Amino acid sequence: MSSRHVRRGTGVLGALGLAALACFQDPVSTAQCPAFCPGGRLTVVESLLATSIQRDSSFQGYVSAHQSLLLLASDEQGVDSRPIFEAPPIATRVLIDTGTDTTTGPIVVDSMKLTLFVLRRSAAFRNLRLAVYQLPLGIDSTSTLAGLAPAFAGAPLRVVNLDSLLAAPGLRDSVTGDTVLKVDSLHNVVTVRIKFSAAQALFSAPDSGKLALGVRVSADSLASIALGSSRLTQGPTITWFARVDSAGTIVQPESLPHAFPDSQLRGVRFNSFVFTTPPLTLDSNLTIGAVPSTRTLLRIGLPRVLRDSAQIIRAILQLVPTGSAPVAMPDSVFVQVRRVTTDLGAKSPAASDTFVANSPPFRGAPTDTVRIEMTTLFRLWQADTTSATAVYLSLLSADSLLLRGFEGASFSTVRFYSSRSAAFRPSILLTFVPRLKFGAP
Repeated sequence: MSSRHVRRGTGVLGALGLAALACFQDPVSTAQCPAFCPGGRLTVVESLLATSIQRDSSFQGYVSAHQSLLLLASDEQGVDSRPIFEAPPIATRVLIDTGTDTTTGPIVVDSMKLTLFVLRRSAAFRNLRLAVYQLPLGIDSTSTLAGLAPAFAGAPLRVVNLDSLLAAPGLRDSVTGDTVLKVDSLHNVVTVRIKFSAAQALFSAPDSGKLALGVRVSADSLASIALGSSRLTQGPTITWFARVDSAGTIVQPESLPHAFPDSQLRGVRFNSFVFTTPPLTLDSNLTIGAVPSTRTLLRIGLPRVLRDSAQIIRAILQLVPTGSAPVAMPDSVFVQVRRVTTDLGAKSPAASDTFVANSPPFRGAPTDTVRIEMTTLFRLWQADTTSATAVYLSLLSADSLLLRGFEGASFSTVRFYSSRSAAFRPSILLTFVPRLKFGAP
């Protein structure tokens, strides 16, 4: 090989070596490979998605009174609401002898106690009174206040002043036997037990002790409370206290050969509330709340820029109230956003997970734009491109301390402008970092 060829080969190898060295980055100097460096700067973009919400609609009838977790009792704002419930049967005869003797004796009721969980009340009410009425058996989800009006028109079985009972020594009325069993000041819950001494008149052996009752609330001015429902495992309970007629002799149940307690505790087989409210009609706006509950379905279109490696920093849903509502109760409520698993219109199933968004609580009708942060939901949709980008808006009654609540537990309604209103339509305020492109500047 000639020296000329050797020099030429050496030159080629040297050039390749320099090119290779150029592709290694010196840790103490700037990058040497512009082909592998970002072609732009890291930027944060804030964009108003004014037309991303389309085909939004409101639908009625999701949670009815008998499905609610709270039993509403109200006498204000033109709303008259009264809890109703019916207890199942109890044992009416017991064995009074031993061995093979099957002789039984009837129970003789001494008294009855009704336990109620007052889960929501206001300190603004004075002389809050609970009136208990006996109702006809057979009440169900079709019962109405008009149909039960004759039963409520009679004299109540008992009237209890809850404020007086809370102020009594030991939380007990020594004359009537009524007692406040528990006061949970943290969650504003009161458990009250009402005693009925003349319970024999309420007990019906042919009906096996089944009993239907209704509660009406009143105060010095207006009144509104919520009782616990059996669906919340804090429903009304009835305890019968009885003795036994043993061949003409009244004896204690514990003294019989087949001894049993002198009391029989029963929950309720059915509970609900009957009420009168102004009829709720839907229009071109978005309506949520009321009983039975009304929801709004929002369909949200995600721009392509979010599908392509963008980093979502914040997403806020903005809803503009119309300023009018059919019913505006003083209850504390909030708007909840819950995603749907499949978009089937009014029958879309709501996802039972923690990907929810809540507004701050408010009372009455909101007067300013309601803003709800939905960042978690948007990130979920970005990660799972097969998810339906649609949500339900619901109005929930708010706990006094925690942002939790129940749908169908308030008569309040809220109306927002829909996408059919060009000036005040729902919108998404989105803050994100666009995809960072790599390559030569």
